[in-house]
Amino acid sequence: MKTIPYRCDDSRHKALLGAARSNGTSVQRLFDNFVTHVITERQAEARFLIRQKRGNPARGRKLLAEIRHRIKSRA
Repeated sequence: MKTIPYRCDDSRHKALLGAARSNGTSVQRLFDNFVTHVITERQAEARFLIRQKRGNPARGRKLLAEIRHRIKSRA
């Protein structure tokens, strides 16, 4: 496991402490959750781009239309 130092001014430090306390966690866990979110988002984007390259646009539009139709009918 690696340590990543983060320097911030007092106001940001207080804001981070407040955010961590309001979530009932530590600043370390807050950063860990943030990093996990960023990595997960990047991986999802990479998977999307790979699938987009090998996908079928017409089929995708048809599926999207079906999804939108189902959402409308529920509302």
